[in-house]
Amino acid sequence: MRRATLLALALTSLGCATTARAPQPAPQAAVPAAAALPDALHWTRNSAEHRAVFLQTYTLATRRLEELAGGLAPGTWAVSLDGDETVIDNSLFEREQLAKGATKFDAQAWTAWVERKEAMPLPGAVAFLKRVHELSGKIAIVTNRSQAECPPTEENFRRHAIPYDVILCRPPDNGEKEPRYRAVEQGTAAPGLPPLEIVLWVGDNIQDFPNLDQSLRLQPDEASKEFGTRYFILPNPMYGSWERNPPN
Repeated sequence: MRRATLLALALTSLGCATTARAPQPAPQAAVPAAAALPDALHWTRNSAEHRAVFLQTYTLATRRLEELAGGLAPGTWAVSLDGDETVIDNSLFEREQLAKGATKFDAQAWTAWVERKEAMPLPGAVAFLKRVHELSGKIAIVTNRSQAECPPTEENFRRHAIPYDVILCRPPDNGEKEPRYRAVEQGTAAPGLPPLEIVLWVGDNIQDFPNLDQSLRLQPDEASKEFGTRYFILPNPMYGSWERNPPN
């Protein structure tokens, strides 16, 4: 029993009359559900910082693109973006898997999520992609979703009015993105898409950028000079190639 209730009972037993009801303490607030989330998922889904850094990065990418586009012929160039955690948000899938007690990636559950087509655009992404089209550029989404997952991914983009010109999913035999970048540049990426110079990349994984991998973290700062000029990276603390790095 709460202390106030015990006190009222004690006074009654002593024959002490009271006309005023003892004040009751306010009910204890429920612990927010977010408190049970891992820090990485909680930050991604619920922090002001996550939204701010996405808006900041896409704003800076837009400014840089506007500088570059002035010297480019219309329809001859493209930007390349990763899909997941760059343009579209899959943190709801991560939360649902956590609620189910999943402790590792479940490919079948992932495919079911893709087929739901419920991944929402991330802050700043749609405005940036619209600006690409306004500047007469093309949009190549280069994702490691499987070929079988490409049709529902395209529908996901259309459902949420996310601009794109081509979505290039992972071939069965090669998850590297460089061959797909070359296909865009050579004009073999999709019927009707001419050869295009990729002038800017956006991603959440170091492997979303040409010929880069986690070894970049061990190189001098000069090796990262393209970031902020041609490469724009977004934070993803939930998963990525960084997970295989040895702890330091």
